[in-house]
Amino acid sequence: NFPTRNMADHVPTAAEQLNREKDPALIAYLKSLGIDPDYVGPKDDPRRVVVKEFSIIFKDHPTPATLKFETEDDVKNAKKTPLVVKEGCLYKMQVVFRVQHDAVSGFQVESTITAKIGKTVKDNLMLGSYPPSNDFKPLDIPRQGWHEAPAGALFRGEYKGKMKFTDDEAHDHLTFDWTLKIAKDYQ
Repeated sequence: NFPTRNMADHVPTAAEQLNREKDPALIAYLKSLGIDPDYVGPKDDPRRVVVKEFSIIFKDHPTPATLKFETEDDVKNAKKTPLVVKEGCLYKMQVVFRVQHDAVSGFQVESTITAKIGKTVKDNLMLGSYPPSNDFKPLDIPRQGWHEAPAGALFRGEYKGKMKFTDDEAHDHLTFDWTLKIAKDYQ
């Protein structure tokens, strides 16, 4: 689930291109995109996007429901740890990630949720384009406002989900299965 890239096929990074560029207008433009000429990517991790964690945060509850992706086992075991959401609560999703080595264009997430009655809801959301950075950044989905969790006995229970983070070049940065549980309370 952690895709790799052959480091022998070196393509100059945006930072390397910025350092070689002589045109002041192009240099100013590249810097305006957030490209740091001093950025150096990790030598031991070829991934372009590193998703560190996925959470559901709540408007009226201080503790988020979180899946961490520190290891490949974390990715494999994500579906075994249900993220519990209180029925009727207001929530949003949050992804914590960083881009490394080179800019990523059109970073997006495809989410599929299957209800216990077999109905599937699929959503694709564009998250944006990002330059490489050493810092992890949180991104809330939606950026404004909140989703409302369904309420009532018919909606309580476990839902199976799949998340796939890709970009405009169709690179699969992270795909994982997960479980959402709608309950009477946060548990």
